[in-house]
Amino acid sequence: MKFGLFYLFSDFGDIPQQQLFKEVLTEIEYGEELGFESVWLPEHHFAVYGMLGNPMTFAAAVSQRTQTMKIGTAIMVLPFQHPLRLAEDAALVDTLSDGRLMLGLGRGYQPPEFNGFGIPQERSSDIFEEGMEILTRALSGEKFTYNGEFYQIKEPTEIFPKPIQQPHPPFYIASISPRSYEVTAKYGASLMRSPQFANLDAVASGFEVYKTKMREYGHDPDALDQPFSVRTYVAPTNAAAMGETENMVWFFKLMATLLPGAPGRPTPPSGYENYPLDPSVLGNVTVDDVWERGTCFGDPDRVIELYKQYMHTVGATSFMCQLRVGGLSHEKVMRSMELFAKEVIPALEEEEARMTAVKA
Repeated sequence: MKFGLFYLFSDFGDIPQQQLFKEVLTEIEYGEELGFESVWLPEHHFAVYGMLGNPMTFAAAVSQRTQTMKIGTAIMVLPFQHPLRLAEDAALVDTLSDGRLMLGLGRGYQPPEFNGFGIPQERSSDIFEEGMEILTRALSGEKFTYNGEFYQIKEPTEIFPKPIQQPHPPFYIASISPRSYEVTAKYGASLMRSPQFANLDAVASGFEVYKTKMREYGHDPDALDQPFSVRTYVAPTNAAAMGETENMVWFFKLMATLLPGAPGRPTPPSGYENYPLDPSVLGNVTVDDVWERGTCFGDPDRVIELYKQYMHTVGATSFMCQLRVGGLSHEKVMRSMELFAKEVIPALEEEEARMTAVKA
């Protein structure tokens, strides 16, 4: 099994910004010490929902504070940057980290971000597909030209430095729609999953579609890391954990204002049909709602049982653990990390061994 840390950089905003980033770097260092295998960094813009505009900048800092931990992006929004620029940044981070970059990519989903950059959201899939082709060719060391609808590279061009990993750092793609599954499979990429916008049954059925597409393209999905994102908080007691669920209520209420179809925003465009048509549902969540679903909050025993459900329902064996959200303090995050590493992970590894033995 694999366990990584996931940081959204989503904060109430009641501590200095520089303190937030310093605390996260400290948590990442401690995470490597505890045995977490990876850290994942997302790109978001224009809201405290996610305050990391360029994950590659922070990834470069992480590469100098860690020794073995892999560094993933979850995700870089490909339509928001020129794919040659992203290829250069990715190659540099891969070089600085001695080949530890995992390049997570997606097309984005928040209308305010598309509006801020002046990019038509309804064309995001087309922009993404052109970007993927350029990015792949650039990271693979090609010197090439390109003539597309959105990008033109008229003179033979190659990037420097070249990435350490060959033919390129592994690709991970965030996807919940049939068209995106097709593109993900075409490039033989891992699929990033989360019950963020769909129930577990929908996530599981979508994963089966993706695996079928992968095999059609000649790739083995079972040979790849297939991470599953889970919002997690481990406390000494269930009562202590429940006392922190207001952080998740704040998070969901904020998310409800940023999704396609939110008040004052257009309904989800083509390709976003699996997103909630009425995000106001998220805006009405309660403490009881987030305790019962959408999170893995609790004492070690409760968190173990909730994670086991993900193992059995969606076949997850690689987890991206979002352990810091809202106003959860640095000290409580550090304690949660320690409890997860020392009590939850061993129990889940035992469950995986049991499941493997039964399957055999």
